[in-house]
Amino acid sequence: MEALPVTRESDKLVEEHDEFYGVPVVHLGSIDDFRPTTADEERIYTLAIGDGMTLSFLVNCQKSVRNEMRAGFHAAKGPSTPDGRYFAPVAISRNSRSPFVLFSDPTLTLAPANRLSWYLGTPAVDPDDWMEAIIRKVMAASGARYLVLEGSSAGGFVAMRMGARFRNSIAVPRIPQTDVFRYSIRTPVLETLRAAWPGMSYDEIMADFPHRFRIADRYTDPRWNRGNLISYVHNAGDTWHTVEHLEPFLAELGESSGAFLALDGRITISRPYVGDGHIGIPSMCWPGDAEIALARLKAQRPLEELEEGEEGMFVPPSGMDRSELAGSARQDSVAKHFTSF
Repeated sequence: MEALPVTRESDKLVEEHDEFYGVPVVHLGSIDDFRPTTADEERIYTLAIGDGMTLSFLVNCQKSVRNEMRAGFHAAKGPSTPDGRYFAPVAISRNSRSPFVLFSDPTLTLAPANRLSWYLGTPAVDPDDWMEAIIRKVMAASGARYLVLEGSSAGGFVAMRMGARFRNSIAVPRIPQTDVFRYSIRTPVLETLRAAWPGMSYDEIMADFPHRFRIADRYTDPRWNRGNLISYVHNAGDTWHTVEHLEPFLAELGESSGAFLALDGRITISRPYVGDGHIGIPSMCWPGDAEIALARLKAQRPLEELEEGEEGMFVPPSGMDRSELAGSARQDSVAKHFTSF
């Protein structure tokens, strides 16, 4: 990972007001300008991260009274929401009374027509590097020691990917994708890849960037995760997500399709039935899912253990040593549909 840019004396903070979310907006000159405190009002920040991308994030840095913080990632983007700033789940995060940071996918700023993305960035710029730095700043300022990462569908995919960078975290993905190339509709994938990964074939991406596109490649290689936990919530009536995402993911982890535990208990899978087809987990269930996940995280990672030392920023290894299990579980049909872009 290249060093993130530092503040120059000439950098200025530009402020405006976001009518959609009803909060101030601060345009940062560099990441060093982001200095959250518990005295700050809730606000949106924007930051250029390279390759034409702008990362937007909504921050509430209140004091953490339960030693916890939330991070959220959106999934499909509706046409009525602003192109450059879209955050989810705003109401749920506000009602949690915990500090939080919600991100908008910077890859969307490269292609306004793209409504669904996975925070994939570009070959040269990984948004995860920037989001991790921002999350750690808010955690430090708020006093949080535990991190809950939430998202549904594409957002759940990102929650699992980002959670791997934090040992004391638990991701709560809801009916997530586990492999971008298995998404049911080819067009949204192509929209993103044509804008940010032009000319690269499926094989080229898998050779160098599988950890960005596939969750199994994060969790079958210990160099790419810090032993975080996952509380996977799946709609049992969603056959497509079962066949194309949950079952292949479990197979790549060496588990049967009906397993409720994986990776020696680090991953739990619940399968409530909420309706046939791609129906999201109702928002009324989200707070309870998060509370159960938090209780599990705190039970397995007590504060006494956390106080032994702070983990630093995650530095991705230079190579990707994918396990034979993960590699052999891929279906050839995926590559056939995405030969080139």
